[in-house]
Amino acid sequence: MPRYRLSCSSCGFEATTGWVSGGCPKCDGFLEYTFEDDYLKKVKFSGPLTFWRYRPIMPKVPKPISLGEGGTPLHEAKRLGEALGLDRLLLKDETRNPTNSFKDRSASLIISDAVGKGFDAVVCATNGNHGASLAAYSAK
Repeated sequence: MPRYRLSCSSCGFEATTGWVSGGCPKCDGFLEYTFEDDYLKKVKFSGPLTFWRYRPIMPKVPKPISLGEGGTPLHEAKRLGEALGLDRLLLKDETRNPTNSFKDRSASLIISDAVGKGFDAVVCATNGNHGASLAAYSAK
């Protein structure tokens, strides 16, 4: 029994284990991973505090392509929290990622998946952090 399924959030179509490109092949809706409740209750995370620590709940890739993404620190923002009426406010410092962006997590997974499927090139239309991040992981 699989630990998750990939299904369309609009029409309910369930994708097979084969490669799915883009959205739902029936209605072009978003495909989402849905985990089985029992699996999520049993899963344990271990290893270094990086993005790949959460591999048990991520799509399978044969070999992670990593530059050390994830594990970024939290900083308490007391004055901002007080101004917003919050008891405690924590801000995540994503500038500690390899290309200074939270996009490094997705780039690591995208490139790892592409390499695992045998692709030797990726194309991305962007003018920002996502392109820089994908370029760095592609170079790795």
